[in-house]
Amino acid sequence: MQAFRSDLPLRKTASGHFVQWLVMVLVFMASIAATVHAYTDGLLTHWNRSVIGTLTVQIPPPGGASASGDATRDTITTALGALKHHPAVASASLIPRDKVLQLLEPWLGSGEAVNDLPLPALIDVQLRNNDAAAAAAVTKAVSAAVPTAIIDDHRVWLSRLTNLAQGVGLVAVVLMAMISGALALTVIFATRASLAEFVQVIEVLHLIGARDDYIASQFARRALVQGAVGGVCGLLLFAPTLGVVAWLGSRVEQGVLPDIHLPITLWLTLAALPVIAGVLAMLTAHMTVRGGLQKMM
Repeated sequence: MQAFRSDLPLRKTASGHFVQWLVMVLVFMASIAATVHAYTDGLLTHWNRSVIGTLTVQIPPPGGASASGDATRDTITTALGALKHHPAVASASLIPRDKVLQLLEPWLGSGEAVNDLPLPALIDVQLRNNDAAAAAAVTKAVSAAVPTAIIDDHRVWLSRLTNLAQGVGLVAVVLMAMISGALALTVIFATRASLAEFVQVIEVLHLIGARDDYIASQFARRALVQGAVGGVCGLLLFAPTLGVVAWLGSRVEQGVLPDIHLPITLWLTLAALPVIAGVLAMLTAHMTVRGGLQKMM
């Protein structure tokens, strides 16, 4: 029990409650940053797994097509023939019109008006290798066979999404660093305020033989409790926020947002945030007190 004894009335200081409230807000912000980064990374992984090594060939409907919007069968057959005979193509299949309408339903809805739209025919192409040269060769072959065809190389927009995900990750790291810095500065100012408040008590403790490590450990232990309690409160505030966001996401039409499962590393990181906040506050308080006591001597 001697290790938990406190000769300083630190619990009565107003700065302690301020530190707890600020740590709660900082952990809440850190939880949001970590979750956004994890979701963005999972979304990018999902898209990368879905479209890597693929091309989409669009056969626009001819100008004189009927209201059904179907491209002529001869044009589709010509494009499929050029694709299936190309050595870089593993498979090529025509996407049924019903499937195309299903993919467009979240944005355009359903009904006779949508069914009568002159939609292009879509051909899903799987390449043998995810190689830029192979994609360029296939594009050239299809364009020669069907000049009106439009070939979409998914790596173009996937690279842009990769840059976006990397940018979000960098912002999350910078935000975490700023949060850690804000927490350290808050503990420093609060600890200095407590030192100034209890300077006479500290002088008495020095007179009766108390060492600097003993005094610093009391401030550090109090900072540890403040950081941990504030971190837990921040997680408790974040939990319903995440639940509301998940509920709003579930209301979005199916197909707009893929079903992304957050990794276990995110949950472990979130669980560790109160501990990290407490340890950071403890170390900062201990170093601040040691530096302040040396100046007082």
